[in-house]
Amino acid sequence: MSPLIENMDRMVRDIPAMPEVAQKVMHMLGDPRTTNTSLGQALSSDMSMASRVLQMANSPFFGTRQKISSVSQAIFILGHAALRSLIITVCTKGIFKNPGLMEKKIWEHSLATAVGARLIAKKTGLMDADEAFLGGLLHDAGRMILAVVYRNDYQLIFEKFYNGRLPTDSVLEAEKQEFGFDHAEIGSRVITKWRLPNVFGRICRRHHVSNPQILEQEENPNAVALIGLANLMSHRLGLGGAAPDDSIDIDNTLFNKQLKISGDLVQSLMAEMAKCYEESEEQFKM
Repeated sequence: MSPLIENMDRMVRDIPAMPEVAQKVMHMLGDPRTTNTSLGQALSSDMSMASRVLQMANSPFFGTRQKISSVSQAIFILGHAALRSLIITVCTKGIFKNPGLMEKKIWEHSLATAVGARLIAKKTGLMDADEAFLGGLLHDAGRMILAVVYRNDYQLIFEKFYNGRLPTDSVLEAEKQEFGFDHAEIGSRVITKWRLPNVFGRICRRHHVSNPQILEQEENPNAVALIGLANLMSHRLGLGGAAPDDSIDIDNTLFNKQLKISGDLVQSLMAEMAKCYEESEEQFKM
C-alpha cells in the first residue's frame, strides 16, 4: 500500500462513526419489517437527535402544512426515505465542532446543493428526490473532513477560494498540492466508512468530472450528473462563497447534456433553488 493511501485510510479511521442511535435507525430503515412505532421508539431514545430531526422536519423545504410535534408524526408524514435524509443531515452537521466561517460556508454550500438536487430530481424524475437530497448533502463530505482534520492548512485553501483568488475548478488541484489527495477522493472513503450506499461514494468521487467518457463509464451517470449540476448551481448562486461565481457557464455544462436539461430550465431551477434555500435556512443553519 502506498504512503498516500495509508495516509487517507488513517484519516478515515480517525473520523467518528455515526452516533449509535443513528446507526440503529439507519439499520432499521433498511429492514422492510420495521414499523413506524419501532422507529419512533428508537429515535426517541436520543432526545438531542430527535429534537434536531423535528426542527428540520418543520422546515418549509419538506412542504408540510401542519406543525410536526412528535417523532412518530414526523415518520408518518415524511416517510422513511425523508427520515433517513434528516438523520444523515443531523450527523453530517455534527461533524463540525465550534464552527467558524469556513465550516459554516462548507455546510451552506452542501445544504444548497442538496436543495438544488432535490428540485432537479422532482422536476425531471431522473433520481429519487430524497436520494438526490442526500447526494447533494454528502457530495462534499471530503471537504468537511479536511476542514476538521487539517483545519489550519485547509483554512488557507478556503480563504483563497472564498476571496476569489482560487477559482472553483482549481480547488481540487490546490488540495492535491497540499495534501497529496483531494476532497473527492477522501469523500468516497468516508461514505464507505459510514456504510452508506455506493452511489453516494461515486457522487463524492465524480461530481467534478469534466470528461464525458469518464461520466459515461459510471454505473449511474445520471446521479453523478444531477449532483454535479446542483453543485455548480450552488456555486453560481454564491452559496458557500463570498459572491456568485460568474465564471460558470451554467447553461452549457457536461451535466446539462447528460441530463438533457435546457438552459432555460436550469435558470428556472436556480431561481427556485435560491428561494427554497432561503426559506429553509433557519431550520437547517449551523
